[in-house]
Order: sequence, then structure tokens, then C-alpha cells
Amino acid sequence: MEIIKAIIIEDENQAIIALKQELSANCPGIEISGEASTIASAIDLIHSVKPKLIFLDIQLKDGSGFDLLEQLGTYNFKVIFTTAYSQYALKAIKISALDYLLKPIDTEELITAVKKATSSTIESSKLKLQNFVQNNSVKPLHKKLALHTSKGIFLYKLESIVRLQSEGNYTGIYFSNGKKEIVAKILRDFEELLENLGFVRIHHSHIINLTHLESYINKDGGYVILLNKTTLPVSKRKKSALLSLLNNNLYY
Repeated sequence: MEIIKAIIIEDENQAIIALKQELSANCPGIEISGEASTIASAIDLIHSVKPKLIFLDIQLKDGSGFDLLEQLGTYNFKVIFTTAYSQYALKAIKISALDYLLKPIDTEELITAVKKATSSTIESSKLKLQNFVQNNSVKPLHKKLALHTSKGIFLYKLESIVRLQSEGNYTGIYFSNGKKEIVAKILRDFEELLENLGFVRIHHSHIINLTHLESYINKDGGYVILLNKTTLPVSKRKKSALLSLLNNNLYY
């Protein structure tokens, strides 16, 4: 069995103890080679240990996990974030397709996250971590969404996405250049991910990017026309939310 050198960056001692116990009992291939509780000590530890895997708390004593990654600049390791629930932090993590564990950490979720991290390539990890850091400093629609497809991982600016359409257990994503990607996620997953980022669900089968909306037509039950002239129905349940956004100019 290959032994993976790992470190824990966490400012709660009890959380460190609990995570080490879980890893020892359930992930024998992970060897904890050190712990740190601040950004400064974490940077020193990473440079000295050169870990292949980091368990990184979002909130540290002197900053955040994002601050640490920004200061490091290069990422020759994989990361599993650990955090108490934070909607903003989780959305940022999910958009970049990174792995995370909610505290208190669930054993099965830990095992799954470790398996995913150890089986992924360092190149894909670098790509997602770079995207995570870059996304934190740009406007919402300039953020990039990391999509896992059958061909690999691709990053797309949110502003380039015109719409998303349910295709059973998959979602079709349509881009302004005419391209389409199929992703093995249901539309509901994207609805949660893109909430408050300029997207709105208008139908059980459709999410649209409001920057690509040309008009809403209040006849035949209600429908939208996009800039590329695509016409999509608006369901009765979703109509009031769409009109509220448009009437209040809440779009990007």
C-alpha cells in the first residue's frame, strides 16, 4: 500500500485529534506528518514536509484557507477542506469542484474524500486550486466553473454559459459560442451552485443566465427569449421569482 504524506491545518486542537483518530482507524494509507494552526506556521510546515495531501480548515487563527493558498501561489499537493457550515465558503469550493468535509466529520464522507483525492492527478488538483484562488478576486460572472466531463476537467467563465437544461440524471450546458457540454449532475445541483450568481431557474428543466436574456413574453403561459433567439417556457411556479428579479433589476 502506498503511504500518502499528509498534514492537518486546523486551529481547534480537538478537531485535530478527532481527524487523526478517524484517519488512523479508516484510512491506513494516510500518514499525518505534522499540524499547523496559523497561516505562517502552515507555510513553514508545507515547505519542510512537502505533503501530498492537506486537510485545510477554512477559518484559521490569522486568516483563512484561501489566504494561505493565495500566499503559497504554487500547489504541489491535493487539498480536502474541512469546515463548519459556511454557505459562501462551500459555494466557492463547489464551483471549483474541490473536496470538502463538514464538521463534525462523518466517517464515510472522509473515506470517500480521501479515495477521491488519492486517485486524482496532481495536475487536476493544481487546476482546481488555481481556479479557486482566482475566483475569489473577480466579479461573479467572471468566476470560472470547473466541470467534470467524460473528456476531463474544463473551466468556463460563468458569463459564457447561456443556459442549462435537465437531461435526466445529467445536465446539458449551453455556451455563447454554440458549444454544449454534458455533465453527470442533476439540474438541482447547479441551481444551488449558481444561486445569486446571475442565474435563475425558470422551469423544472431550465436555468438561464440573465445576461443572455433578451425578453420575457407574458403570453401562452409565459416564456423567455434569449439573445441567441432560443425560446424557453417559464413555469407558473417560477414566474413570480423571475419577474421579481427583473422588476428589481437584480441581475448582472
